[in-house]
Amino acid sequence: MNADWGLQSPRFPVPHFFGTRTLPPSVQGRFALGHVTEGPGEAPCLATLKQIHSTKSIILKSPVRPGPLPDQEGDALVTNHPGTLVSVRTADCVPVLLVDEQAGVVAAIHAGWRGAVAGIVPETIAICVTQFQSHPASLKAAVGPSIGPCCYEVDAPVIDPLRARYPDWPGVLEQTSVGKGRLDLKRLIRHQLLEAGLAPACIDTVELCTHCRADLFYSYRREGQVIGTMVSGAMLPG
Repeated sequence: MNADWGLQSPRFPVPHFFGTRTLPPSVQGRFALGHVTEGPGEAPCLATLKQIHSTKSIILKSPVRPGPLPDQEGDALVTNHPGTLVSVRTADCVPVLLVDEQAGVVAAIHAGWRGAVAGIVPETIAICVTQFQSHPASLKAAVGPSIGPCCYEVDAPVIDPLRARYPDWPGVLEQTSVGKGRLDLKRLIRHQLLEAGLAPACIDTVELCTHCRADLFYSYRREGQVIGTMVSGAMLPG
């Protein structure tokens, strides 16, 4: 990963980025974000959706107009259309990008604790497999910046469903006191990716905490409200 103009993964083979508090001009220029033209193919189409902390994925198999998809709620966007930049917004939750170059499919996932525990990442992988003939062994994943276990103490409403579904996964939850623990969302998602069949070498993670790094990221937990979000996205080259 590097942070000169933004965050990218050297293992993720298609155009992508994990945004920071200020999306630099070079990122905007590279992806032509916010630039709408009348002619086809002049700029990538940035697709977004209303995020609801669910396990619902929206599948895009045809070009869409830039911006929020009308009447579409969910927490993952999946497409096989080159030039469509699927994106999610986060401010402590985990952005996860997936790509299978052989099958020609790319996905962007918003994984908060609810979605992560409920399985949005493996469910999105299943969509890539069933709808786009992807194979988990061909998928590559980039896991973006999120709140780290250093700053994410949770209690029973989070711990109970986590333990019920993933009782034996090491390193995901560290107990700090009775009924409380530190949750490592990125570790949970890595376990899910491996269990789904991705190779360890095909998973790259940004080990930065959004709560710690106020210079780079917004953080809902640090700020106590949503004062801004980071956008992350990926697309198949057209």
